[in-house]
Amino acid sequence: MALTISAKEPSNSRLVATDQAGHWYTQEGDSAHVIIGANGKERNTTVSDARKLGLLPSVTSVIGILEKVQLTNWKIEQAIMSSLTLPKEENETLEDYARRVVKDSKESTRKAAEHGTRMHLELENVLLGRATSEDEVLKPYIETFKKWADENVEKTYWCEKALVGAGYAGRCDAYVKLRGIGDAIIDLKNRKVNPRYSPFYEHSDTPQLWAYKNASENPKAACVSIVLASNDSSKIMTRTWDDDELYQSGIAFQAMLKIWCWVKGYTPPGCKL
Repeated sequence: MALTISAKEPSNSRLVATDQAGHWYTQEGDSAHVIIGANGKERNTTVSDARKLGLLPSVTSVIGILEKVQLTNWKIEQAIMSSLTLPKEENETLEDYARRVVKDSKESTRKAAEHGTRMHLELENVLLGRATSEDEVLKPYIETFKKWADENVEKTYWCEKALVGAGYAGRCDAYVKLRGIGDAIIDLKNRKVNPRYSPFYEHSDTPQLWAYKNASENPKAACVSIVLASNDSSKIMTRTWDDDELYQSGIAFQAMLKIWCWVKGYTPPGCKL
């Protein structure tokens, strides 16, 4: 779950608060991430709202129930580095300083998320044959992906489509026909790549693809992960997951969905415990 901190927290509040909101969808696949509250203002949708409205959790929310140890460790490291490098201001209380450290430690995550969001739109533009950005930062990444797409994508059926499964929903990146593979559900990731480790995350990438494939119009489609390195615009890597990997991931995803229901105290429509 995402961590949030308010700029003006009361002194007795938690230093790092857990965000109870999440991504939600209606049973027709429409986004329901926010709703209008009793005060007439827009706010994030909560589990309580979802119970009343019969909403479905997103695929990423379900997978998020599984702790990502490497990500947790990275967040701790970022907080430690911020505390060591961020100077304390004169007359600043320790609590105010601590809150500034938390905020600073999340800057790299925020910037990476913003870059990823912008890149997803541009990759979609490439697949759909639309004009792409002339932004000097994005252009090298766009060129790398376009070269790969020109060589491998024979046809794009759709991009960013809402898919509804049994007790969950989500927006899938794309459904295409790949040269040498055939029809495929693809997941596009723009993440930092360390050459010492695999750029593919078996415990999240594969269950996500299985969930989308199982909810798509072609549950026999291939599942392909595509990683465009955020720290090297010239590097793009792909992996086609085999049937056994997808089968095992399907079992895992359904187990995660059941655990999600138990933790949240809510069984969404279509989910069988």
